[in-house]
Amino acid sequence: MARAPKILPGPAKTKGFVKAAKGVYVYVGGNGATNFGLIITNDQPVIVDNDIRVRREFLAGARKLARKPVGLVLNTHHNFDHTSDNGYYHEKGAVSFGVDLITQEMEREEKAGIWVKQMAGRGPDVTPFIGKLHIAPPQVTFEEMITIRYGGRTFQMIYIDHCHTLGDSVVWMPEERILFTGDLVDNRTLPVNRLGNFANWIAAMDILDMFPAKRIIPGHGPLPGPGTTAIRENKDYLLRLRDRTRAALRKAKTPEKAAPLVLMPEYQRWYRYGNVGVNALKMAQELKGKKSSK
Repeated sequence: MARAPKILPGPAKTKGFVKAAKGVYVYVGGNGATNFGLIITNDQPVIVDNDIRVRREFLAGARKLARKPVGLVLNTHHNFDHTSDNGYYHEKGAVSFGVDLITQEMEREEKAGIWVKQMAGRGPDVTPFIGKLHIAPPQVTFEEMITIRYGGRTFQMIYIDHCHTLGDSVVWMPEERILFTGDLVDNRTLPVNRLGNFANWIAAMDILDMFPAKRIIPGHGPLPGPGTTAIRENKDYLLRLRDRTRAALRKAKTPEKAAPLVLMPEYQRWYRYGNVGVNALKMAQELKGKKSSK
């Protein structure tokens, strides 16, 4: 009988602003909720991602640290919990940046009527925004990479691939060696894949590990310590998921029957452990060459 996998350590229970480096802060959502970046510059501050549902808490802390209105907004991907407050910052004079695929995906979801509704039950209540909040895509877009020099700091936004979403990019600060990964990397928080591509996602882990990063800023979960351990932990999860799903498909021939057979008890202490099922189904569909419904 195979030995039961060792239960992995759980995440630190932190929430609020945490300092990652001089003038670089991370708003940790807590309990696996979305994280956002705040970077102090010689000009106005720069933020990485945003969510209208936590605007009050985020700005309350940001104003104590920055004391200036936001100048730039950098979007790592299109999801509601990373872009839904773009419009607010546009109204305040900030300029937003993101890969062109973000606009494409935001427009697709709004046209389908799911831009807000799909977030029901995922984080803070979205009911007040249904039928009222409209998309505000990035104002400055790019295809592969853009380098932004602002307020004495350098930000490189780099498109990685279709992984978690169609348009996943990272924000690299080369001088500080800090990598904002968006949802490509979560720290001791199970990711979710509904619209992504697991094969690309696994390959992307090797790409991210090539950055000479001192700190990894994940899309969800607490701020990890110095180094790139979080990338390797994410890759390990994805590989285990793939291997166990492949084994399940040998017993149950369809993705729908195989997914419930995929067990990952070693991750039970991680945030969002309930994502195992939806991820197993998506992985099984990919391995069988079937497209999931959006």
